[in-house]
Amino acid sequence: MDATADKFVSYAAGLSYDDLTAQAIHGAKRSIVDSIGCALGAFDAEPVKAVRALAQKITATNPATLIGTRIRSSPEQAGFVNGTMIRYLDFSDDYFGSHSLQAGPHPSDNIGSLLAATESMRGNGRTMILGTVIAYEVCAQLVDHITLGSKGWDYPVMHSAATSLGAGKVLGLTKEQLHSALGLALVANICLRETRKGELCVWKGLAGPNGSRAGLMAAQLAQAGITGPAQPFEGTAGFMKQLDTPFKLGDLGGNGGVPYKIEGVYFKYLPVVYSIQLPVFTAFELRQKLKLDDVESIVVYADSHLAYNDIFSPARWDPKTRETADHSGPYLLGAALVDGEITEETMTPRRFRDPTILALMKKISVKEDPVYTAARSHTHHCRIEATLKSGKVVAAHQINPKGHPANPMSDQELEAKFLQQVGERLPAAQARKLLDALWNLEKSENLETLLAATEVGAR
Repeated sequence: MDATADKFVSYAAGLSYDDLTAQAIHGAKRSIVDSIGCALGAFDAEPVKAVRALAQKITATNPATLIGTRIRSSPEQAGFVNGTMIRYLDFSDDYFGSHSLQAGPHPSDNIGSLLAATESMRGNGRTMILGTVIAYEVCAQLVDHITLGSKGWDYPVMHSAATSLGAGKVLGLTKEQLHSALGLALVANICLRETRKGELCVWKGLAGPNGSRAGLMAAQLAQAGITGPAQPFEGTAGFMKQLDTPFKLGDLGGNGGVPYKIEGVYFKYLPVVYSIQLPVFTAFELRQKLKLDDVESIVVYADSHLAYNDIFSPARWDPKTRETADHSGPYLLGAALVDGEITEETMTPRRFRDPTILALMKKISVKEDPVYTAARSHTHHCRIEATLKSGKVVAAHQINPKGHPANPMSDQELEAKFLQQVGERLPAAQARKLLDALWNLEKSENLETLLAATEVGAR
């Protein structure tokens, strides 16, 4: 018996759309709105074009649409492309929860494959919302209970598990099939954290969507009658044994009035790794208080998650790729102090190889503040102190960046973010119509029609 797998499977099998609270439904729509906006924002990125071209070569009996196009491919390939689009700019939602050391993952990495699964089954908007709530619940519960990075594993395996149950629900799997899907997803898709070490490559932004694609594939295999390992979590060679981290799930969302995890998502106000959002906002404030030519040294005081994060590892002090730049703590702080903004231009070689920014980065160091570490589960802190050549110390301190659950982005702010990204791809009227359709997703009877509204260059 695997009590953890059984609990997840029973939850997914038993949950219906009518069980969902208004808050959970609205939370799902917020994440889907944000994800579609991020996807269209990345429409012209070269890696997106590459995976789109590969998917275009594949046909299927029950196909799914690639966001922004009329191209239809197999559900798992469409899911991978759509997930890649959502994730590529590092602008999509994140989740940290109660585990202070867990880095990510992005639960929105699941949405591309859930869209594809729903469309391929001719499911409606309510089905998509339900699958999304389930996937976010599974993903976030795992984040709350385990730390993968310290063991050398990477988080896409969480997406494999989450999508297997979210997509499995969409595909109408039986309870027994859902159990097989979870076993196939978890056991077969262990990922290594080498993806996020050193100079980062393009795969950094594709690994999560690939984990979700594998979860959809696991659900498809289970639907076809392929059985999976019965004890993926608690078996003698299972997940917990490999991590040496036994855990016991608590109440899942909706049980006894417990909020659904999708209600506690972290949204990004800036297109950079989440852990640097607050320091960048703090740097913006500090910039108003001094002249950079007067600065002798800069110390960033943060919690242990940030102070010992990979974003301050040696390779991040000399970024040479876009992927490294958007995950480089010193570079992003330097860019914030020099430019006073973070934009897509920030991720170009012209900026991340700029001599002025590179010189300023050499003055930056980061230290842990134990008080901030103790508070991290509910409050994120950052203090930056600049010592001037005169000896004077100038400081700025902020808590909870915009988009943190304790400092949430409003629906109107999410709309503005959506329209800013989509506005570069779609005419204003089409963008507004798409946004309205997403906010009313529960009324949609056909995701094919909804996805057609994302088409770039539609006539």
